[in-house]
Amino acid sequence: MMFLRYTEDRINFLRALISPIVFLYPFWGELPAQYEIASMLFIWLLLHDTNHLLHIHTHLPFTKNKYLNIFLDISMGVVTGMTASNWRIQHKYGHHCSNVGDYCLGRPWEMEKFSLKGAIWYSLRSIIPIFFKPLRESFVKGVKENRTLPLNYRWAFTEQFLFILFFIYLTSWKPLLTIEYMLPWYLLVYFVTRYTDYLNHFGCTHNEYEIANNCLNKFDNLVCNNFGYHTAHHLYPNAHWSKLPDIHKQIENRIPHQMIKLYSWSGFLIPYHFFLALKGKM
Repeated sequence: MMFLRYTEDRINFLRALISPIVFLYPFWGELPAQYEIASMLFIWLLLHDTNHLLHIHTHLPFTKNKYLNIFLDISMGVVTGMTASNWRIQHKYGHHCSNVGDYCLGRPWEMEKFSLKGAIWYSLRSIIPIFFKPLRESFVKGVKENRTLPLNYRWAFTEQFLFILFFIYLTSWKPLLTIEYMLPWYLLVYFVTRYTDYLNHFGCTHNEYEIANNCLNKFDNLVCNNFGYHTAHHLYPNAHWSKLPDIHKQIENRIPHQMIKLYSWSGFLIPYHFFLALKGKM
């Protein structure tokens, strides 16, 4: 695959490419009559980290071809409900920049330390603004002002608006399937994404070595492309995920001990995280 920027992304590229085929199968294929719910859950399990793939793709696109990258943007956007343009506006040029504007969503009482109330409330209440604020920003900067830096805001608005139209079309075509299968999945993706953001940044400061928590759980980093080396990711947001462990080794002595976590950050383990919090081990 000579068109890839890094050979390490071969599996990521293939997964991104086929993910909409798998995700939309219930709309064009037949699920086993007695196992529809189980089949839907299995599809969700297969695609559970597609939004993470979209995240690393928006930082450093998988391929060297502009149009193929756009196709991957759209493919993963359909699966996650969080388009690549959304990621770029609220995350790459919002969260990762000093001028974050509307995307400083954490409140002091939520972020000071990990708590059940803070984690759940932050994860739920930030879903709506993280969807609509990039749409509004892209409309103002793209449609009204035609800005093209640091990204093409007109295309950003178009991509997000096309996704909304696509969802409306599926709702009109197969309303029950869309409401029972697609909408819960999108809400779950957003919730887990916001919860992961909370884990990454509770108890942190604006100091460059205190800006993020770091998950050094080996299995987590194996399946999530070294996402746990989060301080390294913040210092070098466009560094390829395969380089993050080496970057972390160079800076680990400067990272406060309390920002090194050894437990898994998987969204499947939310109850376990709350148990650790009760024990004072978060």
